[in-house]
Amino acid sequence: MTTRRLFPFLLALSAVGGATRAADPPVRVTVVAMLASANHAVVDPKLVALADEVRKRHPKLTGFQLSAALQKSIPVGESATFALADGQSMKVTINSPKDKSGRIGITLFPPGLGEIQYTCVCDKFVPLITPHITKSGERLVIAVLVKPCNGK
Repeated sequence: MTTRRLFPFLLALSAVGGATRAADPPVRVTVVAMLASANHAVVDPKLVALADEVRKRHPKLTGFQLSAALQKSIPVGESATFALADGQSMKVTINSPKDKSGRIGITLFPPGLGEIQYTCVCDKFVPLITPHITKSGERLVIAVLVKPCNGK
């Protein structure tokens, strides 16, 4: 008889436990669009660190101008589109929440580069040099950062 009385209680308790389980928090994505040039050496003060990283692989790019800095919170499993410079845009999809090693699964669709799927750490910009050139001869460079990473 005690088993019969205990069963509904355990069933109700398991239902409450499942309903209160928190969903994965959305991931805050920051996209910085910059225009890089080999025709001048002026670097926006906000872009000094990013410009230094880009120049390691592309030393001919000497000038960097901020075009857009955008942020969106994207739930895990969903996508958002970011408007970039010169009429270009980039779709960002959050594939998986922060894992035990602190990485988040993300897919980017930058202009001219196709689909890029990777896992990234929080608070680190990943620069992408696109093949897109503006009418004034500047190259579109994108940097992506995910933050904050409070999920499990």
